[in-house]
Amino acid sequence: MHARPLAAAITIALLSAAGTLQAAPAGADRLDEAHAAMLRKDYPTAVRLLEPLAAAGHAIAQTRLGLLYYHGHGVRESDAMALRWFERAARQGHAEAQFHLANLHAYGLSEVPAGQDAQRLAAQWYFEAARQGHAEAQYSLGILFLTGSGVQPSPEEAHKWIARAGAQGHADARRWLEQQGR
Repeated sequence: MHARPLAAAITIALLSAAGTLQAAPAGADRLDEAHAAMLRKDYPTAVRLLEPLAAAGHAIAQTRLGLLYYHGHGVRESDAMALRWFERAARQGHAEAQFHLANLHAYGLSEVPAGQDAQRLAAQWYFEAARQGHAEAQYSLGILFLTGSGVQPSPEEAHKWIARAGAQGHADARRWLEQQGR
């Protein structure tokens, strides 16, 4: 298994936060059970509970299943399967999935269709999550504007997005802002 760019803390934060979001009444109990299984690291049970919900179009279940594939918990590690589930949830507007999908593109872990730029796709998905208030995506988008990766370089846009992340308590964003004297 190779090292993953996503921190375990992000995954735990997702699991904690996502448990309170848009749970469909019909699948809420199974989603809660899957969440509990993930927290106790009973990944095979989590996969078993999440798969039917994800297949039925439940965005939180799709995102969680994507994370299990990304990390290889309870299933064979597969960036392709993670991409599949993240993309399904992202297209439904799920900010956490959009952030993880952007990461796959940004870190070169996705198959990109011919004629498309992975960094541009990363920027587009970070933007979708960032505009919904996702602090990690806001910070990541700001960094892309600083480096010109997938976007035109813009110190003003970088500051805007990093400041939004910092206002939500994002530690790296706050450090960057302090270094900039802002």
